[in-house]
Amino acid sequence: MKKKGIQRFLSGLLGGFITLFSAALADPLPAHDLVFRTPNEDSEVLCDHDFCFWQMSEGELDEDVVWEVLMQPLTVLSGKQRDQVLVRARPEKDCMDYVGVVTCASQGVHVLRQERDWTLIEAYSSAEEGSKVQVWATRFQGYVETKLLQELPVDDEYGIVIDKLQQRLYVYKQGHLYSTLLCSTGFPREDTPFNETPAGEYGIVSWVGAFWAGSLYCDKALRINSGIMLHEVPCLISMDEATGKEIRDYTRCERYLGEKASHGCIRIQKEKTPEGINAEWLWKNLSRKPVTKVIIWDELGRQLGYPDEDYPLYYNPKGGKNYHSSPDCLLVNSKYRPMTAFTWGELEDTPYSKLTPCPGCAPQLRKEGIDTVNAKNARK
Repeated sequence: MKKKGIQRFLSGLLGGFITLFSAALADPLPAHDLVFRTPNEDSEVLCDHDFCFWQMSEGELDEDVVWEVLMQPLTVLSGKQRDQVLVRARPEKDCMDYVGVVTCASQGVHVLRQERDWTLIEAYSSAEEGSKVQVWATRFQGYVETKLLQELPVDDEYGIVIDKLQQRLYVYKQGHLYSTLLCSTGFPREDTPFNETPAGEYGIVSWVGAFWAGSLYCDKALRINSGIMLHEVPCLISMDEATGKEIRDYTRCERYLGEKASHGCIRIQKEKTPEGINAEWLWKNLSRKPVTKVIIWDELGRQLGYPDEDYPLYYNPKGGKNYHSSPDCLLVNSKYRPMTAFTWGELEDTPYSKLTPCPGCAPQLRKEGIDTVNAKNARK
């Protein structure tokens, strides 16, 4: 073998060893998108910003990228929190061809081309039940009056990301992923397409508190988009006849956390994560002014892949019925913590096959669960 050939051979061999060594050192990956997509990539007018929400990869939890977007100010349309603007197909005052709906004060819009009187924007339609514009939660581009544009500063300590594909809510603190919670976004049916939760960028604009949705009591509600709110998982309320005390039963709705289930709001777990985060914590700790920014990733065109086989999970071998994402899950008695580790690849083996996912620490789904997520992801 000639000298240059030997050098190339050794260089390739060394490169292979480095690749294998780097792979061995890398942390095992959780469930993630098989192909990453950006919101603007299929749009008629493409984004020319240096970087923004519309250029970020949906589902990719790169802390630097997510935090950069969370810290960018929101461009909203001025108006009251429940006012909505019908967006025109053409920059003309008498144009009655509407392409979508934007909620004032809280919903971020993507400015594509700004002129003196009219601005071309992109957003996900926030049309509600009964709207004359029946464009439900889909991405569109159209024109609004430039005078309506308003820029809002955002809180620099916390930010929220909601992934509609995985039905997870991620809390970011000062540039790092702080905690992961189970949630439920809107569940549309053929006769209720307006129940779909629109993706996009939003700001938390008011602390609404509690409200009733039929027989369900929804507490600690934070408004992000007209009637759409972040709130604690709903409960049924009854009275104990013997003591006169109120009884709250969460089981009906808690079992659906981690999948679509609401009328458009984002239901959030009441159980605390290992970091002590839940819906009540969000209610008490997120910023009122400047607004806390909320990013919602759409699920359209996405497919969830399996975690790495050696991705770590945990359980209590002394009678535990759940598997967990953390060895220190707060739903497990402290005398059994830290718990025993095993891997995602062993989930179908004894003794792990009968364990159910913990409702507090949002562990990875089983293969069957991921297959179900992908099968249900067929919204048009």
